[in-house]
Amino acid sequence: MRTRSSWLYAFVLATGVMGVQAQSLPGDYVVEGRDFDGKAYTGKLRITAAGPVFRLAYTEDRTLRGMGIQRGNQLFTAWGPNSKCTVSALEIKADGNLEGPWGDLERSALGSESLSKQAGAPGQVDGTYTSRGRTPDGESYDGVTTIEARGQVFKVNFKDNDGNQPGVAIRQGQSLAVAYGGSRCGVSVYTINADGTLAGPYADPRDNRLGTETIRRR
Repeated sequence: MRTRSSWLYAFVLATGVMGVQAQSLPGDYVVEGRDFDGKAYTGKLRITAAGPVFRLAYTEDRTLRGMGIQRGNQLFTAWGPNSKCTVSALEIKADGNLEGPWGDLERSALGSESLSKQAGAPGQVDGTYTSRGRTPDGESYDGVTTIEARGQVFKVNFKDNDGNQPGVAIRQGQSLAVAYGGSRCGVSVYTINADGTLAGPYADPRDNRLGTETIRRR
């Protein structure tokens, strides 16, 4: 099993955070994590601002990059080897529907998506949803999304006229972080603490377990 640090990843942060202002996030950080087997690893992370976007460069034995979205005091991230990886930062509504922004590695702009639940147990994320949204370029789309619990994670599939897009998701409270883009696009969701540290789980679509990371400023 390759560790979390062996994948490309980055953050796209969009708004202010409780206890941490967006302009304070750029800088150098130390990453401490444990992979799916509990093995510890460390690395270095640099966050730079680019308008509403924050790019990350992660360094261990080489430099890696990726993307993500900030909502409140949570940071939703996608990481992977190519620009096809996307992340959705979804809020789980009281009626069981899902709603939130999404973005990809190529652009700073965000799209949006609403998922209306059609089948599945009340109070559970698992089920079938009708999906409607807009791309970061403003084009509208619709399709069907299925979500299924697998171990500590959720397997997700979006289907429209262009085919299937598989993904992996993590639930944290009333939030669902989803990464699409194939077997090598993973997802993370961090809590941004008042002291500026970021901590939370990550998932890989090829495994049903969670790893964890804590990110501290150097």
